Amino acid sequence: METLASFRKSFEIGKLSESADPCESNYAMTKFIAEPFNAISALGLILAGSNAMHQSRKYNFEVRFSVLGFSVVLIGTASALFHATLSPVTKAWEEMAIIWATFGWMCILAQISNTTNKTPSIAMFLALAVGIWVTQLGLEPKILILGSHILQTVACAVNLYLLNKCVEQYCNLNLLPCSPKDFSYNINPHPSVLKLQLMARWHVGCAAAAFIIRAGGAFFCEAFINIQPHALWHLLLGVSCHYGLQFAMALRQSILHKAPPATSWTLGGLLGCVVPTEVPSRAMGAQLRWLLKMAGVDQLDSV
Repeated sequence: METLASFRKSFEIGKLSESADPCESNYAMTKFIAEPFNAISALGLILAGSNAMHQSRKYNFEVRFSVLGFSVVLIGTASALFHATLSPVTKAWEEMAIIWATFGWMCILAQISNTTNKTPSIAMFLALAVGIWVTQLGLEPKILILGSHILQTVACAVNLYLLNKCVEQYCNLNLLPCSPKDFSYNINPHPSVLKLQLMARWHVGCAAAAFIIRAGGAFFCEAFINIQPHALWHLLLGVSCHYGLQFAMALRQSILHKAPPATSWTLGGLLGCVVPTEVPSRAMGAQLRWLLKMAGVDQLDSV
């Protein structure tokens, strides 16, 4: 027990206010983890970011996508540690990681069509350095959380604008039903484009639901049944991050290869992921070889 007490004390730089603690009772289920439900639910963020990092390396995406996936992993890891120890240090890392991820998402969407610009990757690394520096300042938790929430609100508004612009420009469809732009002329959009639009809508919808759950956390805590709103917020945010990362990679791949976006859907169309797309030249070459084979031509004479 002395070892456990010293481990907890090593994380502490101050005390969090009661408003920073979620609804789950502290150390009610076990003496080793303060909030088990909130800590375990953060694994959804770790899985979403890890999957994006794996796909980024597997399909040879730019470094920026691996960095963005790592930022989501960092959110989940810091959040799990915070809810396991209630340490202000890990809370600072969680807030820093969320700001870093929203900033990185902004950089990627703003430069989604640029084929050679490395500015997003450089900006994301610089933002990480600044975030690490801020976490070492020892700011009061109230000030840190307030500043983080203000930056998150502004960044999320900008990201929603950029995401809507990407869907309108590259899908010729509306992101939201209330969008003022009219795409009624696009009667029969390509199925792959509709799937990409669905990814963007899943991303926005889950993020909006997570925001509602987080904003009304006190209300849900006092409901007849405690649904563990903060744990549910983790899960919804993890799903939102998954679809946001998959949308960005699928759109980027489509732009670079000048081909329809390639996605694969499982679990009855609920889980979508990016898959390798056919490069037009390769697809045409395969089609030509098939036609020659059907015509009985095994090989072409050299000229």
